[in-house]
Amino acid sequence: MTERVREILSWYSSDSPGTLSNIARMLNHGRLGGTGKLVILPVDQGFEHGPARSFAPNPPGYDPRYHFQLAIDAGCNAYAAPLGFIEAGAAEFAGQIPLILKLNNSDSLYGGDAPCPAITGSVDEALRLGCSAIGFTIYPA
Repeated sequence: MTERVREILSWYSSDSPGTLSNIARMLNHGRLGGTGKLVILPVDQGFEHGPARSFAPNPPGYDPRYHFQLAIDAGCNAYAAPLGFIEAGAAEFAGQIPLILKLNNSDSLYGGDAPCPAITGSVDEALRLGCSAIGFTIYPA
């Protein structure tokens, strides 16, 4: 563990050992591992903006496992996605990249001024899938 990661973890001394381990897992993974910097691949566009709009230009993007492999090949620190995407590849890619479960998503079909987010995952599901963290967008973002 690098001094930089130790320093960052020291800022969270009131958090549980499990939380510190998950932060360390993300900070020490990927090409930037140990530098204190993070690059996370977020893939929720298929949910929020419709799969055709997001993935039609790159048809392999329809396969959730493609995004796991993309994050791994790119050397990302973590991969963040909604429940269905994480569920589709969590077992196959277990231990290969830290996961972040996105717990809520906006809906592009909603026509109002403010987004109308839906809860699409839970902390229990994140734990079951071995996720290192959860993501929750507070609108307006």
